[in-house]
Amino acid sequence: MKNLYFIRHGQTEWNAIMRMQGQWNSDLSDLGRKQADVNGQFLKSQRIEKLFVSPLDRTRQTAEIVNQHLNVPMTFDDRIMEWDTGDWSGHLYADVKVKWKKEWEALEADRFNYRGPNCENYPDMIARSTPFLEELHNDQADNIGIVSHGLIGRVMVSTLLGFNEHETLAFHQGNDVIYRVTISGESIGVDHFIGGVGPLPGLVT
Repeated sequence: MKNLYFIRHGQTEWNAIMRMQGQWNSDLSDLGRKQADVNGQFLKSQRIEKLFVSPLDRTRQTAEIVNQHLNVPMTFDDRIMEWDTGDWSGHLYADVKVKWKKEWEALEADRFNYRGPNCENYPDMIARSTPFLEELHNDQADNIGIVSHGLIGRVMVSTLLGFNEHETLAFHQGNDVIYRVTISGESIGVDHFIGGVGPLPGLVT
């Protein structure tokens, strides 16, 4: 049986003010560092053997805090970086909705397939993360932590669960939420932990 723990980075300074990050960098806030520490304390009880980490600053900072409790090998992988938000990167969400009004309306109309200016869409993220997931299937470790982001984390969990577009968009992952995908032969299941509390059934909708 293999357990994959999808850990979102703690809250960042840009999360707190609703500024679009994408693949740009923003440091963890004080709350974000506390969230990472709580998750690290929890994960210590889960016998994590290794961590795979997005190389962006906020995931690096989260993984370093988490790994103070685990002391396991960390591997950085570009394929699990966040959604590339292109020309919108670094702008407040409120400003994006005004400056790129037509483009934002197009995104709202088709969040799965639409690409904003120089942005990725969900199929793009699925394409780049699927080879990573296939490698996890073949990894010898039974308990693996993946420190990534809100959207690419959703993409990876959805891919493993075989979700369609609607199902993929129907759940989210807060900064203090860990999703655990359990693979046993042909069977696959998911539960979650919030602030180290759980397991709770299914996904957060």
